[in-house]
Amino acid sequence: MVKWIFLVDSDTVSLKSVGQVLSRNNMRVTAFKNGDVLINYLRGNNNPDMIIIDSEVVGDRCVDTINAVKELVSENVPIVLFKNKTSRDDEIMYGEMGVAGCLSKTIDSDELIKKINMIFDKKLDYDEVMQPFDIEHDGSKKEELTSLARYSDLLKEHDMSNKALLLNRDEFVHVYRFIMRYIKRYNKNACNLFLTINNVATRDDDEFEELKEELLNHIIHMLRKSDIVTRPTENQIMVLLTDIKEVYIEQVVGSIMSTWYSRHENKITISYEVHFESFTDSEFGKNEKIKVMIVDDDFLNLKMASFILEKNGIEVITMKSGKELLEKIKDNKPDLILLDVNMPEMDGFETLERLRAQEESSLEIPIIFLTGDDSNETETKGLALGAMDFIKKPFVPNVLILRVRHTVELSRLQLNLEQEVAKKTKEMESLFLHVVQSLADAIDAKDTYTNGHSDRVARYAREIAKRYGYSSSDQDNIYIMGILHDVGKIGVPDAVINKPAKLTDDEFALIKNHPVMGARILKNIKELPKLFTGARWHHERFDGRGYPDGLAGTDIPEEARIIAVADAYDAMTSRRSYRDPLPQDTVRAEIEKCSGVQFDPAFAKIMIEMIDEDVAYEMREK
Repeated sequence: MVKWIFLVDSDTVSLKSVGQVLSRNNMRVTAFKNGDVLINYLRGNNNPDMIIIDSEVVGDRCVDTINAVKELVSENVPIVLFKNKTSRDDEIMYGEMGVAGCLSKTIDSDELIKKINMIFDKKLDYDEVMQPFDIEHDGSKKEELTSLARYSDLLKEHDMSNKALLLNRDEFVHVYRFIMRYIKRYNKNACNLFLTINNVATRDDDEFEELKEELLNHIIHMLRKSDIVTRPTENQIMVLLTDIKEVYIEQVVGSIMSTWYSRHENKITISYEVHFESFTDSEFGKNEKIKVMIVDDDFLNLKMASFILEKNGIEVITMKSGKELLEKIKDNKPDLILLDVNMPEMDGFETLERLRAQEESSLEIPIIFLTGDDSNETETKGLALGAMDFIKKPFVPNVLILRVRHTVELSRLQLNLEQEVAKKTKEMESLFLHVVQSLADAIDAKDTYTNGHSDRVARYAREIAKRYGYSSSDQDNIYIMGILHDVGKIGVPDAVINKPAKLTDDEFALIKNHPVMGARILKNIKELPKLFTGARWHHERFDGRGYPDGLAGTDIPEEARIIAVADAYDAMTSRRSYRDPLPQDTVRAEIEKCSGVQFDPAFAKIMIEMIDEDVAYEMREK
């Protein structure tokens, strides 16, 4: 299959040279002299298979150009840069923006083609994901969406648990990329810790398995809830330590090892490797500030907490009461609220309840309670109300800083993942609708005189459903049912569908079987269990004399009763081999006459209202 490449370069010699290399390797090239020309072209034309942009051509507008292009092309179109020198910060920035790779214009033609093919095959060397163990994954949208959604749910469940999060291999592959992007963006450090377990003193396989499982649980409980653990192989454990300074890594490893060996004989040995990455010099995240609101009636507590946080670059807003918080938060949303439990007039618990009731958006703001009370009852009540954590007073500076930063990071990561899930859900819905529309067009194409019939029926049915009070989601569902109501015609011979003369009994029996055949096809789509409804019963009649099952009245599913009216209306207002579209008054009279006989009276009435509003008679085949 020929790949279509868009190439942006103002250098005619370079364009010709690169274009010839690509063309010789079964690639079609369209050239653009600058980014603006490319963007204008993309607004009204199909997507290519890849876009290659010379960074020198777009210059200082490189970032803006990439962002503009991404808005106009589908997610699966890789964007590649020609860039002779790329720093580590550049790689982070472009990777964060979704650039698939940076290529040098000075590499030879074979190497250029090799790297382009690697990008097409999605086999770039993602060292942050594929090392030190090799995980293969097909990266399908559905699997990625499932993993992200599940991980987002896991984070919600994980909020109260003071231990590391355990993920299986496939989940880890997807999640790791988002976490590393997040760490780079917010200027953090990360450490990959790889532990290998060896059987030394026991020959009992069952005992060895038990020890490995026990070690895994030991590691999980020794780490923080912001850390992530996976088991890439049976005898290997990988730990992602988030936001950790290099000087503390040996301390963490030493603590894990010493507590393990203190309780176990040396029946297994544990070797480990450390891979530390620092992104503190990255330009990303330098402008990302954390804003914290502190609510406490004690002036000294407010001053102490403010001093500690502001000294560490955190913006602080202080308040002395829950009432003040409820007023200020209307126009000023923080990243975190530190809320004292014991306050006069309105305590922290009541303040949180009122905040959640007053501001729906406050559900995204994490809350940490401040308390000098060690009561289990206090913690239980706070966690039940949705608090993320508790901090004891008087404050320990390092504890306060770490709790604040980790809570905000966890909250932001969860929000980012939820947004990613929503984005990919929308993409999948759009793809599904496109496939459905293409299938409907293929069905309509079988009949010379029903071009666009399925789409019109779907639109009329959605409008009837909307006027009847269906929710937006249910309107979308009936639209899909309407598009596919005639899918069973795919099994009816074209000669029968397009026969200009009267059909024989056998031929008419073939036509009448299309609802059954359509329902059989659509029942295979388990994700939408009611999808077959419109296909099977849109030819039933309200008086019970329809087909295929002879259902009557409200025994006919409601969606099918709506589609039946829409289908009949379009049949009368469309051109046929034996007649032109019927006059509008004739169509209206027929709908009215068949109300309660062929059609459900409620939906016939709505259809008549739609006809009466269509003064120019535009609601028909064009």
